[in-house]
Amino acid sequence: MNMRSALRLIPLMAIGAVAAFLLAGPLTSLYKSNAVASRPHPTATPTIDPHASPTSCPASLPTPKSPGTAPAVAVPALPFPIWVNDPLGVNLRSAASASSARLATLTQGTQATADQRAPDAAGKVWYHVRLGSQAGWVRSDFVSNTPLHAASGFGWSLMLPQGYLVGPSSDASTTTITRTGDDVPFLVVQTSTTNTLTVQLPASVRADLAPLADHSATIQVWSYTVNEQVARVALDSCKVTSAWARPDQGWPYTTSVYVHTGGRNYEFTFLTPDANSAVVTQVLNSVALS
Repeated sequence: MNMRSALRLIPLMAIGAVAAFLLAGPLTSLYKSNAVASRPHPTATPTIDPHASPTSCPASLPTPKSPGTAPAVAVPALPFPIWVNDPLGVNLRSAASASSARLATLTQGTQATADQRAPDAAGKVWYHVRLGSQAGWVRSDFVSNTPLHAASGFGWSLMLPQGYLVGPSSDASTTTITRTGDDVPFLVVQTSTTNTLTVQLPASVRADLAPLADHSATIQVWSYTVNEQVARVALDSCKVTSAWARPDQGWPYTTSVYVHTGGRNYEFTFLTPDANSAVVTQVLNSVALS
């Protein structure tokens, strides 16, 4: 190669070097971006809720294979307060026997203090109670060892445990009672002066699924012998988001009692986690009807 040809190549080499330099930055950036885009980013491990909210409504939980769980009933240590639950009051007697002398009659709602327990010949438990200057024995099934307060509606009255409240209603013939902290009503009381009464279940219960019958029994409410029907009903888990976490697994028991008197019809519908609720029995034992 002669000197002239060599001199001609110098400008071309300079141009090539400049072009290479200018391209190096974009290519490097492109490589880095592609490398970052293709590299998997670490992600937080998701927390999987085994009882996720339903994706369609209404949603039905599977029928439970086991009965509902009854809450444990604690036996209080003596002495403890008691409240008279029976609407006709309870007789205060001289001994733990229905045949012993009657000392007084304690009216419904009266509070006293139990300081002894004793069974009678039939196995019924009695409490020895003190009320001011009075003292005597009362049958345990006529009293409650939890605080009670009165509730009333159209032609009825009853006693409720502490924490159970009457909800507001625009219809005097229907009263809803709820337990504090529960999404599902505890009791719906309906009254009718006609020959017909249409039972109304809470909106949280699925009306499109038939109840599952559990058992029935003959009981006394006020002065009437009536039939008690117990069944399981499905909650709508779209309306009761805690349905899956309930002791009844989203299928509470309904205890339905219909009472017909001379001038009115009454329907008491309870919803509880267990089939033989002690609270239901206690409330029904306190009912007075007009």
